[in-house]
Amino acid sequence: MSIYQRIVRNVLYPLDRWRTRDSAELRYLHEFERTQFLPREEIRERALERLKRVLEHAHRRCPFYRRRSDSVGFIPGDLNSLSDLSALPILEKRDIQHHRDDMVATNWSRDDLIQDQTGGSTGAAISFFLSHDRKCSRAAATWRHNRWAGWDIGDRVAMVWGSTPDIPENTLKWRLRNLLIDRNLCLDTGHVTESKMRSFHHALKRFRPKIIQAYAKSLALLAEYLDSHNLEPYQPQAIVSSAEVLEPADRERIERVFGCPIFNRYGCREFSVIASECPEHNGLHTMGEGLYIEVVRGDRPARSGESGAILVTDLLNLAMPMIRYRIGDVGVLDESTCPCGRGLSRLQSVEGRITDFLVGNDNRLVSGVFLATYVVAKLPGLGQVQLHQDAPGHVLYKIAMGAASSVPPKSDLGFLETETKRYLGDDTKVEYEFVRELPAEPSGKHRFCISKVKHALTS
Repeated sequence: MSIYQRIVRNVLYPLDRWRTRDSAELRYLHEFERTQFLPREEIRERALERLKRVLEHAHRRCPFYRRRSDSVGFIPGDLNSLSDLSALPILEKRDIQHHRDDMVATNWSRDDLIQDQTGGSTGAAISFFLSHDRKCSRAAATWRHNRWAGWDIGDRVAMVWGSTPDIPENTLKWRLRNLLIDRNLCLDTGHVTESKMRSFHHALKRFRPKIIQAYAKSLALLAEYLDSHNLEPYQPQAIVSSAEVLEPADRERIERVFGCPIFNRYGCREFSVIASECPEHNGLHTMGEGLYIEVVRGDRPARSGESGAILVTDLLNLAMPMIRYRIGDVGVLDESTCPCGRGLSRLQSVEGRITDFLVGNDNRLVSGVFLATYVVAKLPGLGQVQLHQDAPGHVLYKIAMGAASSVPPKSDLGFLETETKRYLGDDTKVEYEFVRELPAEPSGKHRFCISKVKHALTS
């Protein structure tokens, strides 16, 4: 570690957290670094105490949860084990879309509510709130999981990612912070061309990042480009893949081309990091101090090694509790012990959020995850959406209306068309089809973006 990295980690970053009133992040980081190696039963006992607090608070302060608990005769004070939580109904995305305001704690200061919104990669976008304290604990959880890949505060990082708000505006303030603290280089997946990939390849060699963080499919695309053009890739220490499923073939290609291990990560807007690989690469350890993860088959818990729907309960967001939230992905729990010594439970695998690239008339590529996060997510009332493409420069939005008989407002459809043309090109043809429902794949996966267009870089 260089002297400058030590200064960033031990001086500049803590000062910045104090300046922005985010010092709780450092406290949580200290806790999470310590608790990850506790015995599993002790981690579960701590989670149970936090779960009791969330349930009692939600029943007392959130009208939605009070009605929900009372409707099934659930008394929070009677909770004796984590498994007792299954007595409560599953929280669906439509519940949040219809009852969000009643899920916010009535005693919570509106000045402390931070609004965020999901992408549409699992089918439907929603908006929600978290507290300032929860923002800090989420950031701390991310740093704890980053460290498993050898990525720490002050390290240089290259990002194959989306754009605003995840990549800040290129202002003087942002450039100064990026120079001194964040030290990031970005390839925006909202508009990918061969020339941009070649430029990024050269920028990587100049920037020499320790870590690359990327959408899985976008990095696989870059790896294929470098491989097919006989370009010698820059070799980072590790790669962190997130935002979409890392499929085995993509993993093999990325690790072969870049010559370093890839650390798979599972997360989402609602909860930030949910689970990550440790250096053993044997499943993904959950963020067990802040989240309680269930995997269910219908109305029963899935057995260890059996796939099922992933449910998440946030143990730390009292501003707007999320209890037994169906995230829209399919996973497999593994209760065996990991050789790394961490007591955190593991997801052996996660399936969901499978997306393709869309192709513009000028041969540009746009990541399906990008459109889910930065276009469809802007319309949380739209419901479930799926993109189809059968020709370059043509996009069909399939929109599930459910039991509703009315089509979305013209303003929403106009927004989709304007933003789609913004990223794919002004000559893009945008059409809509309104359907009753959008069925998942036989595996349970929901494909947000399906493209049948062949492209030299994706074929």
